[in-house]
Amino acid sequence: MSELTIDQIVQSIAVMLLLAVVVTAWVGWRQIHTARKLPFFMLRRRRIAQGWRMVVFAFFFGVVALMIQFFGRQVAYTIVPPTPSLTPTNTITPTPSITPTPTISPIPSITPTPSITPTPTITPTPVLPETILEDLDSNITPDPEAAFSSIEVASRLGSNNQPLDVADLFILPVGRLYGAFTYDQLQDGVLWTAIWYLDQVEICLESIPWDGGTGGYGDTECEPEEWIEGEYEIQIFYGEQWKVSTRFTIVGEITDTPSTSEATSTETQIP
Repeated sequence: MSELTIDQIVQSIAVMLLLAVVVTAWVGWRQIHTARKLPFFMLRRRRIAQGWRMVVFAFFFGVVALMIQFFGRQVAYTIVPPTPSLTPTNTITPTPSITPTPTISPIPSITPTPSITPTPTITPTPVLPETILEDLDSNITPDPEAAFSSIEVASRLGSNNQPLDVADLFILPVGRLYGAFTYDQLQDGVLWTAIWYLDQVEICLESIPWDGGTGGYGDTECEPEEWIEGEYEIQIFYGEQWKVSTRFTIVGEITDTPSTSEATSTETQIP
């Protein structure tokens, strides 16, 4: 049986409180309604007071449910910071066993030697620009255990900076985009930097001292004067250390391909 997440626990508490609102409000209304039919004044007055007391309880439960719905996650993540998910490590490919040398057999025909496959170039580790290195405070040492989750690119954010409409391919026109992530064991005051690149050309930069606490949800945003087609990359640094990157693509409008009937009629016109 899987364990409940913090979001599920908070949502369950809010739902139970809403049920309590409905039940107590209904009970209170029933007591007030039935009390009007009682012939004795004191009994009728006591029953009406009990009914209004239940209505007040229902109102209190409703206020608590709304507070938990809107602020419960923030309080829970402050008490129990979320731990980013670890990137799975590729398993080691087993080395094939040595095939025994066969006995003498007829010489096979010469097989053409395949052409040399080019070796892919090594992707360099992102480095913080020199202009930002000058702003680093050498008196604050970043925690080496600080961690960021993978970046999710989205066109809008929901409550608690949670990404909505996440994608790695966007079609023009595009408005403001967000790079959402979770974090853990960060320190306030340490410089953090988010850089948005288009084909290695910087288009957006955010570099400020961190003030978001030790753990929770965070984001970086970018809205240049104009988005153009191309492959974009987001790089995040904590102090001068690179932490995480992601890439996404923006393309132009996708046009429909010509129908089969149109293609056939075009081919018949060729003499």
